Amino acid sequence: MEKKAQGWGFDLVVASIIFSFAIVFFYIFAINYSTVGEENFNNLAYEGQLAAESILSEGYPADWNNNTVVRIGILSQNKINQTKLERFYNMANSSEYNRTKVLFNIAHDYNVSFSSNVTIPGVGDVSSIGKTKSNPENLIRVTRFSIYNNKPITLDIDVSG
Repeated sequence: MEKKAQGWGFDLVVASIIFSFAIVFFYIFAINYSTVGEENFNNLAYEGQLAAESILSEGYPADWNNNTVVRIGILSQNKINQTKLERFYNMANSSEYNRTKVLFNIAHDYNVSFSSNVTIPGVGDVSSIGKTKSNPENLIRVTRFSIYNNKPITLDIDVSG
């Protein structure tokens, strides 16, 4: 009878050790996971602010084009400039999309959507510029207001990772 009790006691010790390791692993994973998620959120928020500040500026140089652009901006005299808007659209919807990310100093994908359609000659009415992920893991939206064709317009700059 003593041997059965000793066997049962040994099983209980092994099960307790395995359970303890599982609990420790779970807590370590949970702590690290929340930190990584917070860092990613802060990074996306920072990139959203960078993109919004750049887009709603005059850009550099003030009369930039695809060859001279240092900073993309679509405003002139605090209103959306049609020429700069077209240039931005053409860059973002071509093989130069990754270059626009470098000019914005961001690593993640972005999409600029407008509260009302903007007109791009040769294309027609456009509701957004950039790339959208169908099901992003993380998404930050920065909202800004401006003037387009003498009417107020809202721009939502989405950065997704």
